[in-house]
Amino acid sequence: MRLFNLVSTPKLQKESMMATVHEQRQRMIQHALMRGPGAVAEVSICLWQQLATALNQIVGERGVESMYARSLHQSQKQFAWLTLHAPQPLEMAMTVLRGDLQTRQETLVMAASTAMLMHFITTLILLIGELLTNSILRQAWGDEVVNHAGTEPNQ
Repeated sequence: MRLFNLVSTPKLQKESMMATVHEQRQRMIQHALMRGPGAVAEVSICLWQQLATALNQIVGERGVESMYARSLHQSQKQFAWLTLHAPQPLEMAMTVLRGDLQTRQETLVMAASTAMLMHFITTLILLIGELLTNSILRQAWGDEVVNHAGTEPNQ
């Protein structure tokens, strides 16, 4: 029994640490979305565009489009009102997303935007690693957003 506890403890610590990192990323996204109170939908679109600009050099436009479509597909399971579509130029995808977000309450927009960006970031980490992903997020969204990941968003 004691051996089992010794073996499982590092795994539990790793899972706890991963949950904390996940929660910090969620807070980072929420903090970024709260930069423009009352305009969460527009800020969300801006975050996507900034992230795409930073990523185009690494994974290319089609890579960003595919990852966005995957994120949308995963998020649509929880937010059925999001319009699914095949990978398409980001400008077109943002037009569809803007239409979806502008028809919902701000709390739903915040939740859906956070979920979509979290799915995207998780996929990005799997592809290029956490260190490079964090660097890209800092480049795309700035130090002010990334450095406040562990704090509560201003309301």
